[in-house]
Amino acid sequence: ENGQDIYAVNHLSFHPTLGTFVSTGSDGTFNFWDKENKQRLKAMQKMKAPIPCAEFNYDGSILAYAVSYDWSKGAAHHNPQTATNQIFLHAVQEADVKPRRKSAR
Repeated sequence: ENGQDIYAVNHLSFHPTLGTFVSTGSDGTFNFWDKENKQRLKAMQKMKAPIPCAEFNYDGSILAYAVSYDWSKGAAHHNPQTATNQIFLHAVQEADVKPRRKSAR
């Protein structure tokens, strides 16, 4: 509707010490969010395939995420001969995940 593409959110993972979280999606993106202030903190570069899951390490300094087909488009769009599964590590910068002060309204 309205010419907008809609993608599934595949996974949420909370930062172990800051309370912010990361979302991953069928559009191949992951974003860091501040739940208390209801705002996106950082949008990361889009990958070439969906991101079905992600997890922070014990202190939140590294985010591990998978890039692979996520079945959001069904079996007809999956080709096992060309499908790849990859795992990436992202060095988390505190500025990307630290909650921001609530702005005065």
